[in-house]
Amino acid sequence: MKYAIIGAGVSGLLPAYLLKKAGHEVQVITQHEEQAAIINKQGIINDGNCQKVAAYTDFEQIDAEAFVLVTVNYDELPPILRLLKIRRPSNKIIFLQQGMLFLEKATALSHRHITAGIVDTDCIKVKDTEISFSKSPQFRFGLIKGQSEEFQPLLTTDAWQSEWVEDIEKSLFENVLLSSLIDPLTAMMKIRNGELITNPHAYELFRNLYNELYLAFPEIEWLQPIENVATMCAAEPERVSRMFADRLANDPMEVDGLMVYVLNQSKLELPLFKAFYHLLKTVEVTQ
Repeated sequence: MKYAIIGAGVSGLLPAYLLKKAGHEVQVITQHEEQAAIINKQGIINDGNCQKVAAYTDFEQIDAEAFVLVTVNYDELPPILRLLKIRRPSNKIIFLQQGMLFLEKATALSHRHITAGIVDTDCIKVKDTEISFSKSPQFRFGLIKGQSEEFQPLLTTDAWQSEWVEDIEKSLFENVLLSSLIDPLTAMMKIRNGELITNPHAYELFRNLYNELYLAFPEIEWLQPIENVATMCAAEPERVSRMFADRLANDPMEVDGLMVYVLNQSKLELPLFKAFYHLLKTVEVTQ
């Protein structure tokens, strides 16, 4: 199978590496010529294993039969979606985004077959083309538009373990609630997930944030019980959240895609959550 990965942050390098290692044809599309040159020269490295992939800046290089995985942040989506519409109107599209703000733009695309995915991974970007992860990434995919049969190769590849979910919006929302509790706190304080529980000051913020989100989204009590989230963090204390992983790599964090969606969906003021949003946007400007 053929795959084109748009974006060369940790969210793009990981599937590119896994797919190439599994024997697929893989292209990486990045907006920066220097980044493309580094990938072409060095390949994508994990634990001493190097996978050579072809990197480009031109969308015309995307194979007409390739599955296109969009991994860039929400702020970068508009020009990329315009290019996909103009130059690659027939490709099948897979969105691997954090948050749900992308959904409106995804459903507006004219492409016939579109899906979204959620990745459970502890992967971090060590250097420009080097990634590191200790557990096998788990993928969940679900249909946004078109026919689910068109995306069967995503479920049968040896690149990763995956499952198909019938209601991807529900799964995305559950993931948004989980990420909203972990990512802003860990990224802002530069701590790993376990410290949210073991550090008393971090835990106090975590608990207060949970209570605030509960008032706006009561369903969090059964979708993401605080005991389950705490247990998850304690079980993988060294795990780095996706937002913190981006900050460690000096890559753009997905602040808007996750947090603006939550703020827009809430009918209540979220002063603590909003404070973390503005703190992270300040970090984004100065990073």
